Formats: sequence, C-alpha cells, structure tokens
Amino acid sequence: MPDYIGRFAPSPSGALHLGSLIAATASYLDAKANKGKWLLRIDDLDTPRVVKTAIPRILKQLEDYGLEWDQAVFYPSQSIQRYHDALQHLFDLNQAFYCDCTRQQIQTRTGDLIYDGFCKTKPLNYSAEKAIRYKLADTENLAYQDLIQGMQILNPITQLGDFIIKRRDGIIGYHLACAIDDLEQGITHVIRGYDLIESSFAQRLITQQLANKTLFYGHHPIALSSQNIKLSKSAQSLAIEKQDAVQNLYYVLKFLNQQPDADLQTASLNEIWYWAITHWNRQAIPALGQIKL
Repeated sequence: MPDYIGRFAPSPSGALHLGSLIAATASYLDAKANKGKWLLRIDDLDTPRVVKTAIPRILKQLEDYGLEWDQAVFYPSQSIQRYHDALQHLFDLNQAFYCDCTRQQIQTRTGDLIYDGFCKTKPLNYSAEKAIRYKLADTENLAYQDLIQGMQILNPITQLGDFIIKRRDGIIGYHLACAIDDLEQGITHVIRGYDLIESSFAQRLITQQLANKTLFYGHHPIALSSQNIKLSKSAQSLAIEKQDAVQNLYYVLKFLNQQPDADLQTASLNEIWYWAITHWNRQAIPALGQIKL
C-alpha cells in the first residue's frame, strides 16, 4: 500500500504514558507494515492545556523507544489561518452556525450534553462569546467500516449533535482541527484509541465536505488501570521511561494480541521493531473498546 500515510498526534499536556505508547505503536506498525509513512503531529492548539516542557520530552520519549517519523514534526499552532479559512468555507456552504448555549443550558434542556439544535435556526451573528457549530442534516444513520472494530453506525442527531468547530474561548474545536490537519498532512489512515471512535463520524463529515475525501479509521482498545480508570495524562498515568523500552514494547505487542515471541523480552529495540513490523496483524487486535491491564 504505497500511498499509505499514518500519524500519531499526541497533545503536549504531559509526558507519554503506556496508553500513549499503545496508540503510537499501533499506528506506527500499521504504517510500516503497509510500506507507508508515519508522521508525527504535536496537537498544540488547545493552548491552556499545553505544557511547553512536555513537547521536548515527548519527542525524546519517542526517540528512546525507537519510533522514527518520516517528515518534520507538524505543529498546528504555526498555521492558524487554515482553520479560519475552513470555517468561512463552511459558513459559505451553510454548514455552520453560531451558538451561545452553555453546557448547563444544554444539560437542563436535554438531560445530557448532546446538542439539541437550539440555535440552529436563530439569526445569530458573530460575537466573541459565541461558539460555532457544524450544521448536521436530518439524515439517516451514518456508517463506516472500522479497520479494527468492524461496522460502525451512528445517528448524527441523537448521538453526535451539531458539534463545536470553534469554541467560545476562540480555540478551534478538536474535530475541525483534526480533520484539517489530516488533510494538510495527506493522512490516509488513522489508527488510534477506541475512546475517539465517535470522533471519526464528525471528522469524516468535515473531510468529505471540504475536500471530498474519506480517510480510513481503525480504533484499538484503550487500556484501563487496575482501578478501571483509562490511562491518560489527566489521570496522571506514569510516564514511560527509556530503561523500560523493551519490556514496555513487548507488553504493548501482547496487549494488541500480536503474540510476540518470548525471547523478544531480551531483544534489542531494532530486533523487536523488526519482528513487530514483519509479523504485524491488524486483524488480531481485539475488537473491544477497552482492556483492563
């Protein structure tokens, strides 16, 4: 698959942990096993959450684990105008609208946080206090074939809602930023954690609307701690360290059900990566949302 371009896009809100390594490894192996490129994007648009010291640490962690990216690191914050151009284009297509609803108001009206279209037909104009939402059509269910989880079906109105593409604080919404960045980098395949599986529907809508392109998505299980908490930076999951690289990679391969040979536990990084690429089997990854460590 010579046209394959994958990516890993960590947020610089803290160091990489074992859950991050699972995502990086799965995306890297899928790209390399398919003779493709693997790109690195530091998702630094949510500036209040950016920890500047985290960026060099993330790069060093990836280097320590033998993960090599094929182009210069991409920093979305260095080219903000792309998102504003996309927002204007969506307004021109009547695919966006302003919204001044708060989360509390939505919760009060609906009982949850799925947006109910309250501002969809209101003649609201721009102001700094308003968010911008993507205007969903009253269509039938959306569906796509996930590379790992199989067929996925979602009702956009009741399960997704008119999602935010620019926040009230002025920061570009995750779905728009991710879709635009994937288009900018020429990404063809996105391999990431199951917690982002619903995001694929929103991002597919944007890439189809703006560029008439559809990416391939695959979502591996996410790792839960022994307390049933998702491994994450917000949960202060332990950072991965260089001295544990071989053991951690061996564990990740087992987590992804790649059935690594036992002698890889004492192999070099080059040896474990060579084995993992040549034996990569995406179909072996469990079609589960989460796995307890």
